[in-house]
Amino acid sequence: IMLLSFIILFAISCKNDDKTGGGSGGSVDVPTATGDPATDLTEAATYSGTVTRTVSEGNAAEFTETMEFVLGLSNNQILAAGMFGGLSSKQILKSGSEYSANGEMSEGEVSVKEYIKFTVSTDGNSVELLEYTAGGSAAGKSFKVTYSGTLTKQ
Repeated sequence: IMLLSFIILFAISCKNDDKTGGGSGGSVDVPTATGDPATDLTEAATYSGTVTRTVSEGNAAEFTETMEFVLGLSNNQILAAGMFGGLSSKQILKSGSEYSANGEMSEGEVSVKEYIKFTVSTDGNSVELLEYTAGGSAAGKSFKVTYSGTLTKQ
């Protein structure tokens, strides 16, 4: 429902530049996950917390400064994360102590790429969300937002 609401609001705002401040069309640069397939995140765990927007580009007026973020992990995959569902069931990669993953979602005129990079505390009770980026386009307008913050194990 959140995804559908965003798609409708974003599509409407993209068609009305004088209310959104415009924006550029074309593709959006979203980072790419790096590393080798993770092998140490086998336990199912859910982390949540309030994250803060650190980047806002293009037609990103609908994105709040802060938001509640949930990260579900199991068997070295992301169960749930982000705003659009593009990261669901994606393999997690590991480079040093950092984990990352990429995903995409496309529905109607909306196309979104998502990226997440995080570290897990040594006791496994928290996650430092180093970066969650969502970028995409709708009706020829593009947006990019990035959030970061600390998530606590539920």
